[in-house]
Amino acid sequence: MRLHISRRGLTGKSKGLGPHAQSRVITIVRSIFKHAYDSDLIDRPVKFGAALDRPSATLKRRIRRAAEMENGKRLFEPAEIRAMIQAAEPPLRAMILLGINGGFGNTDCASLPVKAVDFTQAVIEFDRPKTGIERVVPLWPETLEALHQTIDKKPKAANDEAARLVFLTVFGKPWVREIVHRSADNGIEKVVPLDAIGHEFSKLLSRLGMKRKGLGFYALRHTFRTWADEVRDQHAIHRIMGHTIPGMSGIYVEEISLDRLRAVVNHVRSKLFGTAETSQPAASTAVSAT
Repeated sequence: MRLHISRRGLTGKSKGLGPHAQSRVITIVRSIFKHAYDSDLIDRPVKFGAALDRPSATLKRRIRRAAEMENGKRLFEPAEIRAMIQAAEPPLRAMILLGINGGFGNTDCASLPVKAVDFTQAVIEFDRPKTGIERVVPLWPETLEALHQTIDKKPKAANDEAARLVFLTVFGKPWVREIVHRSADNGIEKVVPLDAIGHEFSKLLSRLGMKRKGLGFYALRHTFRTWADEVRDQHAIHRIMGHTIPGMSGIYVEEISLDRLRAVVNHVRSKLFGTAETSQPAASTAVSAT
């Protein structure tokens, strides 16, 4: 079965999946059968055997390294990001700035509520949608300005749920969402994921002559993490990116000051714009740890 997934995808009608995508699919399939057994929908647990073994870490590293050798690393140069910021319109410009200012991904941007942005303190406090882990991101002046412009020009929301979000498409809907196709009896026939951020970002890269395989919006998160690592404050970086603080530190670290968080994002800003100027005076407010 894993060979089938690698060549034709889960449905057999799409292109094959790489090792990381295979791992996700295998985890989902295993979870479905476990749920079926736990819920007494089947009378015995399913034995998967080697057919549904997840790809090894060694295989993942080899394939990633081969892709890097062929297409380059999933990183942007400062001049490339500056060109994107200058060329993008306000909604996408704000998203790009969030990507490099605080490692926001596609879903992070699309799910960001207006109330999570504190324009007075220049901070976003927002649990990461993918993990539910606490996240605190000090904002640069450029990011604040782009968010102001985006909210001021936001299209009319299609519904109350969309109205709470910072980013809406011209149709008043979230930029990343799922489109559900239903049958005549209202059953779900298929669910199609829609990522307008990835689509618009890809068009921008093509327009700027930066498009290459494996390079998308999420590469901004890779770039942020790579540059932020030079500060050597791993706990602060984890808090900004919405990662769990590993080990016992995750239990005992109760606070991470905004001073430390700002030191990380201001270092990344200096890498991008070539200036050590801080986004705003560091506050002494402390932020609770997970």
